[in-house]
Amino acid sequence: MRKALTTAIALSATVAFTPLATAQQQEPTLKMEGTVANGRTITALAGPCKTYSGVTSPGLDGPIVLSPSSEDPAKGYGVGRVTAKEGTYTASVQCDGKTLTTQFTVLPLVINWYLHPQEVEPGGTITAGGDMHTGCRASGPLESAGFAEPLRFTRGGNFGRFSGETKAITTPGTYEVVFQCAERPERGVKKFRILGTPPTTTTPPKLKPKPVVKPKGAPETGGGSTAP
Repeated sequence: MRKALTTAIALSATVAFTPLATAQQQEPTLKMEGTVANGRTITALAGPCKTYSGVTSPGLDGPIVLSPSSEDPAKGYGVGRVTAKEGTYTASVQCDGKTLTTQFTVLPLVINWYLHPQEVEPGGTITAGGDMHTGCRASGPLESAGFAEPLRFTRGGNFGRFSGETKAITTPGTYEVVFQCAERPERGVKKFRILGTPPTTTTPPKLKPKPVVKPKGAPETGGGSTAP
């Protein structure tokens, strides 16, 4: 009876301490998001480690500096920005002298901007805006032959949103607006229409001058009279 009780206590102790032992023997890893939008930020979590380096990758604008995680101080946590070039990249970090790696994919650039409305009355208001966190911010005010003056982004908002407005000219027709990314060659193009009948561009034909016809039988010199 005593032997059976001793065995039961030993088994209970083993079951009770097994999760703790497993946690202490957790294999260190490097975790990052699998995909991230072009030009956006990405997080990194490495460990558990006593010492760790920054996270490096050709897909990052620069190394991600790690600091102890608030949820698990044994792990390093950090945030960095990915490159503007789409593709799949390998990231690595040194954890207690051991190299940990993982992969992430930078998605193709999406220029997130809008132009509203698509149809406007002559002299009406045109609004445009976007999100600078998509990896593309405007190189300057938007210009168009249909704008009375350049459209400047004068309003900001949460999550990097921006917007502005201008007036349309009074000449009906369809006009183009180009959103050029700053510091990169990509651009977005949208069109809008000013309501009404566009002016005709037909040039009237040029009339040829009529030839001068000289009357027949006209005297060449003098008045044609004779002496008395």
